Amino acid sequence: MLEATLNLKLLEMCSKCGACFSICPSCMHIPGYDPRAVINDILDGNYEKWLTSRHIWQCLECHHCLEICYQHYGFENAMAALRTIAAKRGIHPTQLKRGWEMFVKTSRLGEPALPARKKLGLPEPKASGADEFKKLLSLLKEKREKKKK
Repeated sequence: MLEATLNLKLLEMCSKCGACFSICPSCMHIPGYDPRAVINDILDGNYEKWLTSRHIWQCLECHHCLEICYQHYGFENAMAALRTIAAKRGIHPTQLKRGWEMFVKTSRLGEPALPARKKLGLPEPKASGADEFKKLLSLLKEKREKKKK
């Protein structure tokens, strides 16, 4: 599954470079966070252990690795692929589930701070679109149910 979503030739070249390690905010501030280890394990086919690691959720998706990468194929791609697999297996931080539930309920990841918006002279936010999103989500669920049958 992972091999189908990642370009392993680019990852192999990535593993030999490691330029992202020196500019990655997570690498600089989180002990034990090392993209090189993850990339090497992916290439060796031993990525399963990373699915339960908090490290795959600590990528900030700041794109620093993509900016410095001469291939423009940074470590971020590997982390996103691992997070997708983990989430599909139900392995994720509780905050992710709460965030999803809020998004389903309101179609927002958070509520705008109305007093702050007013203080800054910003207009009230537009309607969330939650009803439209719920309809689309319902259609998706129906489609999945039909596929199961």
